[in-house]
Amino acid sequence: HRTPQPGSFPVCMELLLLLLALPLAHAALLKPKTPPRGWNSYDCFGVSNETETLQAAAIVQQKLLPAGYNYVTIDAGWFNGPHGKAIDANGRPVPNHLYPSALDGNFKPIADKIHGMGLKFGLWYMGGVPAEAVAANSPILGTNYTVRDIVTNTTYCPRWDKEWGFEVDHSHPAAQAWFNSLVELWSAWGVDLIKLDCVNAEDELAAHRADIMAFYHAFSLADRDFVFSLSPGGLANTSQLLAIRPFVSMARVTDDFWDDWDYYMMGGQPLYRSSHFDTARDLVAVVRNADPTFWIDMDMLPFGRIGHPGSSCTARGPGCPRQSRLTVNEQRSVFTLWTLVQSPLLFGGDPMQMSAELTELLTVPGLQAAAADIGQAWEAQRVNGSFVVWQALSSTAAATSSTGSSSQYVAVFNLASQEQTIPVDWSLLGISSAARAAAHDLWTGKPIDLTQPVVCAAHAPLFVSL
Repeated sequence: HRTPQPGSFPVCMELLLLLLALPLAHAALLKPKTPPRGWNSYDCFGVSNETETLQAAAIVQQKLLPAGYNYVTIDAGWFNGPHGKAIDANGRPVPNHLYPSALDGNFKPIADKIHGMGLKFGLWYMGGVPAEAVAANSPILGTNYTVRDIVTNTTYCPRWDKEWGFEVDHSHPAAQAWFNSLVELWSAWGVDLIKLDCVNAEDELAAHRADIMAFYHAFSLADRDFVFSLSPGGLANTSQLLAIRPFVSMARVTDDFWDDWDYYMMGGQPLYRSSHFDTARDLVAVVRNADPTFWIDMDMLPFGRIGHPGSSCTARGPGCPRQSRLTVNEQRSVFTLWTLVQSPLLFGGDPMQMSAELTELLTVPGLQAAAADIGQAWEAQRVNGSFVVWQALSSTAAATSSTGSSSQYVAVFNLASQEQTIPVDWSLLGISSAARAAAHDLWTGKPIDLTQPVVCAAHAPLFVSL
């Protein structure tokens, strides 16, 4: 038996000591390799209940999961009760009476059912501290402080939810503990995605940016991974998006999108960019092309049966229950633009009333493949009020700066209210006649000869690979 000399510990012991000295590994913010897809409850239910949510999830599993739609997200109102928001002993919002399986304040039974369908579970939330927690002066988990110690007198979301609660004073030593306690609860429930509202761009204040960072840190301490989504984003700008992109999975760059083509797609929004085509043009080239791990969210797809019970039928926005006012051609144009900019594809209609035609539109194989393959994309040609042309490289071509045959995509959008021939400048796009003759129409799945004139129906797209 020899006495070990200094530095001669057995290798396994040295490795063990090294591992013990390292910080414990934690979960992480997820940066999905492709834009997330799924369904969100807001467009068709406003505030959904347990039956609606699980029935919707079952249809998503059956009809949309094979095409990659694997997130089921419960939007606003899941904690609203007859006397305000339901909270637990530490001031954290918990499920309300609309979710009887979760009446003990635990969403895990719902999450387990959704996970059992092969789907992922998402929840909507707002930053700051709920007013009900402040009124109860709830203790902050794991500290000797209460929520009144960490809040300011500033309403968190004054633009459209004055009753939500109050901003957090992030200089307080217990501020981070509040956010950690929220994420700890969501992790115990089995939540996979958090949509944080009233935080991005148009509503962003210094405290809201600090909330984003606090949640990012809290996610790093959790025992499961999270997709972190920000909303809304009507006044999103490139500097703001570039600043937050390392800390979130995806961020809205539009206000809420509804079924009004002229208002949202043609420039009727006085407070924001004149159209969603402008938003895509202005932000994708700088932000999306600069970071392939960050997804620009153009908002949900208001297709099929949408609208909120009890809402006015004349109001722009959620409105009363109805079939989407977007025509099939308009829906295809929206879906094509979202695909080009690699926006998350989040269906907002009622899955239980989804037609076979709509199911087909949402699951066209050619567009599924394009969404996973597109790298850099940009607007190449435009005549305002008439047409827009986009060009994109496949991710392989983007990495090699190649623009050869079968390595790129072109989309033509007819903005006119009648059929027209679109004068695409193929020389500007750098696409040869041979490549155009061998193009492939992604919507029909058939070859198309683009040496012939490009004719598009009113508000219809042409989307091809070359």
